[in-house]
Amino acid sequence: MTTTMPTRQQIDRAEPLDFPDRRPAKQDLTITISCTIGGFLTEVCFSGQLDQLEAITRRLRDLGASPAGVHQVSPAAAAPTRKAGEKVTPLYNGDGEPMCPVHKRVLKQGKWGMYCSAKGEDETYCNLKFHE
Repeated sequence: MTTTMPTRQQIDRAEPLDFPDRRPAKQDLTITISCTIGGFLTEVCFSGQLDQLEAITRRLRDLGASPAGVHQVSPAAAAPTRKAGEKVTPLYNGDGEPMCPVHKRVLKQGKWGMYCSAKGEDETYCNLKFHE
């Protein structure tokens, strides 16, 4: 099967083609909104059309969302601050391994020195620092 290409003269004599006006492309949008919902800092990611943005923000408002910078956390709800751990000399067990004097656990070697892996009643880790 062969295809015959038009000649230059045939192209010049052809009627102009009528194309419909090109519509502007839909404006796709992707945004991330930081807001507080029910006391929790939340990030909402939205992908859609620009004309949907107002409906999305209205829906977030209906859910009780507020802009992240507007909602203030009460001082009582803030995390408690921990005091710096005091430096102590470890105890040693019968095998010569260093132990935490408070929790009586064998110390582990970490990136910044020895540490105790025990948790206190407040569910925070032991913050003692040990002389090597």
